[in-house]
Amino acid sequence: MEIPAVQRFNWGFQQGVQYANANLGTKIVQNAENVIYQGSFDNVAAGQQLAAAMYDKGVKAIFAAAGGVGVGAINEAKARAVAGKTAWIIGVDVDQYADGVYDAKANKSVILTSAMKGIGVSSYDMVKAERAGTFPGGQTLIFDTKNDGVGIPAKNPNLSADVQKQVEKVVADIKAGKVAVADERGSLLK
Repeated sequence: MEIPAVQRFNWGFQQGVQYANANLGTKIVQNAENVIYQGSFDNVAAGQQLAAAMYDKGVKAIFAAAGGVGVGAINEAKARAVAGKTAWIIGVDVDQYADGVYDAKANKSVILTSAMKGIGVSSYDMVKAERAGTFPGGQTLIFDTKNDGVGIPAKNPNLSADVQKQVEKVVADIKAGKVAVADERGSLLK
């Protein structure tokens, strides 16, 4: 759904692609018509249909921050992988690698990586604060890269060691304030 929390996933993703193109030698093209908000979180069939249409247009990877709609996209990518085609998904919320496995014997998954929420970090911090008598009730707290509130899986067979090292460097630069990630659209795709 086109709501602020989901839009922020989109805008952060777009900024990451722009950063990689400018600084890491990638040449990823993003087309505005491929930024689609389906309108729900539970329509698995619509997710599969949207993913099929995108892959048919030449899209190589889909970032689906969409609940059940994202499950449909994963299902489409798996069907294409089984048929010998390349179709990647970037998972969301948790490490979705296992959800994208299409060949269990070879441990092959369509999940390139996942944009994960650090639920363990935030949960731990809140329990720790409660035990210390400092629970921040009524406050809005931000969990981001700087406090390990978001990230990607520590390991993923679909990412090379070199890519993992590049990601670690970018994360360190974000934490050090050398790279800024805006939570607004700015000059991104329109």
